[in-house]
Amino acid sequence: MNKTLLTGLLITIFFIIIALFGPLFAPYSPEHQTKIEYIVDGKGGGYVLAPPVAPGEIYPLGTDDNGYDLMTKLLYGAKYTIFLAIGVAIARVFIGGLIGMLLGYFSKQQVEKKSNESFWSMLNGIPIFLIVWLIMIGISVNPKASPFMMSVIIAVVLLIIGIPSVAASVKAKTIIIREKQFVTASQSLGAGGWTIIRKHMIPHLKESFLILFVQEILLILTLFGQLAIFNIFIGGTTMYPSPVEFHSRSNEWAGLIGQARMKFYSDQWMFYVPLAAYISLLIGLHLVSKGLESRYKKMFSKFSHL
Repeated sequence: MNKTLLTGLLITIFFIIIALFGPLFAPYSPEHQTKIEYIVDGKGGGYVLAPPVAPGEIYPLGTDDNGYDLMTKLLYGAKYTIFLAIGVAIARVFIGGLIGMLLGYFSKQQVEKKSNESFWSMLNGIPIFLIVWLIMIGISVNPKASPFMMSVIIAVVLLIIGIPSVAASVKAKTIIIREKQFVTASQSLGAGGWTIIRKHMIPHLKESFLILFVQEILLILTLFGQLAIFNIFIGGTTMYPSPVEFHSRSNEWAGLIGQARMKFYSDQWMFYVPLAAYISLLIGLHLVSKGLESRYKKMFSKFSHL
């Protein structure tokens, strides 16, 4: 039994369920806001309840500075974090994988292969974070578009920018498979290029595609966190001028971390609660990736028998 893969799948499935049905389990509505009030307990005593409220019986994960429940925000924002990363990863692997297979299979000369590799290496050398930040900084703060539309815009940007790295990876693997004897034999028997790609390339690359898909999700989630440090939140950023504050419009998890990153010395739960959820998701996906690599390595390894 692959315990690493099983553990990773359980964690990942748990978070996908939260993304699907999170709002159904939210203790409050997204508009619910704690006001300053005097609470009388069962013993006749009382206390003043005012935001931010620390984690406790009323708010298990506490509230933010404005009195909004953190658990509710996490449950409503999960779909933006998880489904956007999954959607972009699927599109990257599909489009980049197709381009990579075509480039890898139909490149004929060794010189051409080296020139193509230098071209793709040049594209991969450009910092993706910097490109996305330069594109989104002018349209992400106080946008007129809805959080959904802003998520679509950044998804398209991440898709276009991420395709070259996926294509380069698949291209390198395709070139290796192209030189195998069974591919040469198929060519000798008259099989066309598209037939070989369909019957040989795709079946031999499907494991690589699956691992690459999980790794792309991890890369995209990491990029979400990097952008959040500079107040570029998925779904758009609301900026308040006095005092200057940045808030996530979609309650996406990286955005919740980014907007509370200065809470190291007071009200730490605002930072550490979404950070714990975010890191747990990354750990689950990392375990899935490592588990898949271990599974396929054992599956295709050969052992001598006496």
